[in-house]
Amino acid sequence: MVHVTTETFPTRRGATLALFVATFWWIFLSVDSGYAYKEVPNFTGGHLQGTVSIKGTLVPPRRFNLVLYADPYYCGRISDGQGWRFSPITKPGPNRSLPGAIVFLEDVPQGKPVPSAPGIIQTKDCMFLPYVGTAKSGQRFHFQNWDPIEHKLEIFLTSSTGGVKLFGQVLPPHPDNRKSDFLSEGTTGIHQAGSEVIFAVDRTGTLLFRCRYHEYMEGWSVLVPHPYVTTAGKHGEFSLTDIPPGTYNLVIWHPMGQSTNTIHILPDHTLDVDVDVLSTPATIYPEDTLKPDPFGIDLVGDTHIVPSVDLQQWDVPTKDVR
Repeated sequence: MVHVTTETFPTRRGATLALFVATFWWIFLSVDSGYAYKEVPNFTGGHLQGTVSIKGTLVPPRRFNLVLYADPYYCGRISDGQGWRFSPITKPGPNRSLPGAIVFLEDVPQGKPVPSAPGIIQTKDCMFLPYVGTAKSGQRFHFQNWDPIEHKLEIFLTSSTGGVKLFGQVLPPHPDNRKSDFLSEGTTGIHQAGSEVIFAVDRTGTLLFRCRYHEYMEGWSVLVPHPYVTTAGKHGEFSLTDIPPGTYNLVIWHPMGQSTNTIHILPDHTLDVDVDVLSTPATIYPEDTLKPDPFGIDLVGDTHIVPSVDLQQWDVPTKDVR
């Protein structure tokens, strides 16, 4: 349910929460917006703030058997201790808040200037950092490999039927990085970045970053043409400022759950919106994947793979406690 209140003025309440239909979401994200955003200097407008929470039965992360992929001992430094690695985990915060959720408005025609800064995506400990982020359409991404192993970057634009591959290139490690510095007892390796790989796409939508060699490595970036987008904090809190007055779709996106809601912004006033998103496996990958245990048993794992960086555990309650 979406709870809409005003802090400084009386206003109409936003529409009740509509469950986000996966097909609609992916069609919207994979098609250009069809208009050009106009920047207005010294623009002021209304404000939006609130929190994002997740409800429903939480979808567990996917599991990958490390012995089926390259570099199992190095990448297994983050694993479950039984030779399995989970896809990236976002655990809900207090009151089932959803940190890292992307919050943005659809179809904003004009407003404040868009900040311009390159996006830095790092691979470190066989993870994409950040896991979920935002960028302006057309912005350049700078990919840096900080691991002592090679990664094969693949970038997909999501769609209702899977993913459209946009890019593929090797991410080279720094020549002085050595796996033995991270795996030998009593040694501590120092991460150094290899040569950057630069990529840009002049589209709106959601990008999936993946390593061809290590399928459990994934990252996401939501591309929008305007500055009215943000990432929820560790307690699910978010804020957007100087929004042009009008009625908008407020979109919440995260690999664990999505929602869309109608809100109304008035000039020089603040709207409070507390949004519940439904946990759903609506995330679409480039192709169908195997079930979590492809061989039906866990005996194909390797207990000699030591999770020295992070012992992964999925201990979040699977039932909705709200």
